[in-house]
Amino acid sequence: MIGLYEIRTSVQQISEAISSVLNMDVIVSDAGFRKIGDTKKHFDLEVKAIKDTYVLGTVLRTGETMLIAGKDQNPICLTCEERGSCNLQAMICVPIKHEGQVIGSIGLIAITEDKRREMLENRANLIDYVERMSDLIVSKLMEKEAWEKLTVARNQLASIMDSIEEGIAAVDEEGRIIYLNSILEKILGAGRDTLIHQRTVDVFSGPYVSTLLRDGTPFNNLELRIRGTRGEVHTLISGRPVALGERRAGFILAFKKMDDVYEIINNLTSSNLTTSFDEIVSCSPQILQLKEKALKVAKGGSNILITGESGTGKELFARAIHYSSPRNTKPFIALNCAAMPETLIESELFGYEEGSFTGASRGGRPGKFQLAHGGTIFLDEIGDMPLHLQPKLLRVLQEKSVEKIGSHKSISVDVRVIAATHKDLERMVDRGEFREDLYYRLNVIPLHIPPLRERPDDIRLLLSHLLKVYNSKLGKQIKRFSANAERALLSRGWRGNVRELANVVEYSVNMETTSYITEGSLPYKVRIPDDNQATVSAVKGLRKTENEMIREALIRYGHSLPGKRKAAEDLGISLSTLYRKLKELGLT
Repeated sequence: MIGLYEIRTSVQQISEAISSVLNMDVIVSDAGFRKIGDTKKHFDLEVKAIKDTYVLGTVLRTGETMLIAGKDQNPICLTCEERGSCNLQAMICVPIKHEGQVIGSIGLIAITEDKRREMLENRANLIDYVERMSDLIVSKLMEKEAWEKLTVARNQLASIMDSIEEGIAAVDEEGRIIYLNSILEKILGAGRDTLIHQRTVDVFSGPYVSTLLRDGTPFNNLELRIRGTRGEVHTLISGRPVALGERRAGFILAFKKMDDVYEIINNLTSSNLTTSFDEIVSCSPQILQLKEKALKVAKGGSNILITGESGTGKELFARAIHYSSPRNTKPFIALNCAAMPETLIESELFGYEEGSFTGASRGGRPGKFQLAHGGTIFLDEIGDMPLHLQPKLLRVLQEKSVEKIGSHKSISVDVRVIAATHKDLERMVDRGEFREDLYYRLNVIPLHIPPLRERPDDIRLLLSHLLKVYNSKLGKQIKRFSANAERALLSRGWRGNVRELANVVEYSVNMETTSYITEGSLPYKVRIPDDNQATVSAVKGLRKTENEMIREALIRYGHSLPGKRKAAEDLGISLSTLYRKLKELGLT
């Protein structure tokens, strides 16, 4: 709590006001016996300090109002050392109290016989008046305390506003900016002095801002581009009204830079799995040479196309390239083009504006290319990208910018593209199923991962590695594979490559109850004799050839009814058989 000394200027002004009204002298002391108000008529010499022997000091000690009828009649005056230089004829002294505590005293002094007579005749009214003046001094003290608390709270709030990572603007009910924090100053590249009192819509133009100021309609996390001194700034803005009772007393706007938003989204949605080339287990010369080549190209920024059968570890290589590159502190965003419905791939890759299609989220949504800004985007199964989207992807690769669905504005992106596929893209180009120019844009640096069956020495090494991994994951202590189990595993063709091998080992570790993986713990399909496997492979191979012939016939003759009749005739089958085959292929 502050004391009267901190408001001594106001106390002196009150003292002078009392003196001018009553034409009597006034002196005021605080609880520390310091003179804080004095009209300086009652002493020939100026009083520099209040003594506890003075009337003021006595009232400070006792907390009781005193009336001195004359200095020759009061014991306090009779024993006072300054009695000879004091002009006091009579005095009313009242304690100044706050919350039951004496914080000072105020004295009204008559220095002439006429004023003495007047004071004594009106003592009751004057005591009441001085008590009211003491209340006035207390109110000034409380006002000072409240102001200081308000100042502290305001400074604390300003410190809080400057410490958060969002830009904040406070707007009054007239729609003018009355406060903005340092973060927003940095976003706009302008100082508070140039922005305070400006119309909000002149600085932050946008329909949602105008609706908020007009109707008080709040909104959250909508994209807005605002003009800064260093160019346009892409932000995410939220706004809400401030209520005072039942009326609006202003508005608050909060801004986030989209670059910061993307980083937060990536931290929340992206896998935190970092992969190095050391984690790619292999002893085969093909993989060792491939790792060496991939490590070299990781340092640059050229686009990479990784080919290989499913399950060979294409994403593992893509992650290792990213985390060995200068972009390793930025996002790694993966999108499987085969796993995404064709209608959603475009919005996932490039994002969309609000209202661009039925079901679009309010405020729109950024695409994978925006989220990957500064980092790497991994387009898995690129061979399954719809043909009509390939020109837009090509334009992104050429111009280093994306255009959201429903927008006409280009957004610059700095992204390295690593694509992967198990398909023969060159053959797809020949058949018109994949754009040739896009193929060459992606295939700047080709990396091919050989299948597991072409590097049998890796199987035994991977078995040992995967056994350790799943022992740890499943809380087992299995030592190794039995001879029969290992023989069965080494003799398998592994069409699913490393992914299939990992699934088999995980299954076997779950099933096994002894210290060794036995043949009985292996999945049944692994124990199928080789001739059965060969038969299954042959049947699947025939089906694959048949499917490719049907697709080529449809490409040649078209999907219309006459085209299908010609395709069936060329294939030597009936039209109904063709429809059945198309249904099996999911091409109806």
